[in-house]
Amino acid sequence: MNTFDKVCAALAFVLAILFLILGVPGAFVGCRANFTLPPILGVLPALIGWGIIRSVRVAWKAPAASATPTAPGRDDL
Repeated sequence: MNTFDKVCAALAFVLAILFLILGVPGAFVGCRANFTLPPILGVLPALIGWGIIRSVRVAWKAPAASATPTAPGRDDL
């Protein structure tokens, strides 16, 4: 990942933490923004936050992509 990707990933991670913090109590008391979620569906922000965190961790650990669209010696692409 280049520097821009890492900055975006860090910002997404912060957003995900906010979703997790808001989603945990939302599971019990509901959630209200510009929309209202009932108590059971109030956990959706936490699930979205977890998905963001998971994808950031996977992308951060992934090796850098090669500069060529196809790897040498691979005919199946």
